[in-house]
Amino acid sequence: MILKLSNKCYTKYLMSLFKGIVFIIFSVFFILPSYAIEEITLDTKDEAIKMEIYKDKYPSGKEEYEHVNSKYDIDYDYNKPLSKKFNDVFKLEVSDNNHTEFLLDKITTKHFENGPLDNIGVWGVWRGALGINFFNDDTDTQMNYSLLESRIHGEFKNKRTSFLITTRYTPQNEFSFMQNLFSETVIKHKIDKHNTIIIGNNKTKAGQDGGMSMFLLPFFSYSQIGRNFGNIRKLGARLSGNYDLIEYDLGGYSSGTYFQEFFPGAEFCGWVSLKPLAKTKGKYGNLKIGGGLTSGRRHFNYNVVGGYIRYDYKKFGVDFEIANSDGSNGRTGPTQAHARGYYTTLYYNLTKKVQLLARFDEFTPNRDYSSHRIREYSAGLNYFIKGQALKFILNYIFREDSGTGNSHRILIGTQILL
Repeated sequence: MILKLSNKCYTKYLMSLFKGIVFIIFSVFFILPSYAIEEITLDTKDEAIKMEIYKDKYPSGKEEYEHVNSKYDIDYDYNKPLSKKFNDVFKLEVSDNNHTEFLLDKITTKHFENGPLDNIGVWGVWRGALGINFFNDDTDTQMNYSLLESRIHGEFKNKRTSFLITTRYTPQNEFSFMQNLFSETVIKHKIDKHNTIIIGNNKTKAGQDGGMSMFLLPFFSYSQIGRNFGNIRKLGARLSGNYDLIEYDLGGYSSGTYFQEFFPGAEFCGWVSLKPLAKTKGKYGNLKIGGGLTSGRRHFNYNVVGGYIRYDYKKFGVDFEIANSDGSNGRTGPTQAHARGYYTTLYYNLTKKVQLLARFDEFTPNRDYSSHRIREYSAGLNYFIKGQALKFILNYIFREDSGTGNSHRILIGTQILL
């Protein structure tokens, strides 16, 4: 009986994956009335502007610019036939797995010679996993729809202002379809080469893990403090900055989440990180030390404080994060519980494409009234076929729960960014 269930769910997973790919292709090629790019070449003035903005970070002018700043390369030939652009995607080799890159970006981006917009592009995302759960003598196999969405990104002529509209088509149980439909919907303005202001329905920087893009997660799911305190979007404004030795993210928001309430209170969310080894150019590795606070009111006051440290040296990496709450307002909803959690992760890159992971993760939901404690021991493997844009994920989690008992889980996942 268990074997039949697994086979049925595996078939369901493959069918869902196929539907997800079809959906992404449909979104990418048909949401925009005409996906054929209006071919233009950069004139000397445009090149001078872009070189001035990015000269410190990209002194040669030939590396790819970050998507938040620019949607195309100075030296990319947009007059190529469509078949050759697809061939470029097929041959694409991504060496940096610490940022996101959409595979069909250069194909599905339309440029304009006239009007306020410089370019607009449509992207599609599918992220899901087949989960096999073992509870004592019981086995359960199920689909885990993590993400199915389309994205419209536009950049204005000044090369500093852009917008992003994200629509998600996988309603979660705790929210209605419409509450979950509009995910990250923001307008961004790059004040200078270091500082950016972001206004709209933002993802808050509630912790290092909880504030991270899902596309960059080392494991398929967030850590326990990330799941409980972070991974949340709220209406407001953020100011983020990135310098050689320090980076920061400071935001003020409505404490209402996912359009459930209209401004039930205000919230501040801030996170600051130091990079003391940044000037050594990696000779002694890379070190990041950070911490932050989320404080606000949603029917009651809540505060969450946290700290983070990460060190990378060549192929090896290790991090540690801890968070303590006096009430919180994360994805699981507002609660007055005094919770605490921490995790530590070990990273080892076998090759540029294969990464091994191990994590210990502990969370206490309420320190005052219960001895309930949850521990998760995880092992993972990431295979970066095309960086984060096309990735295979394999996770094993042993969950030690003093309230509900122990369990084992295997997740086989995929991530596709087109």
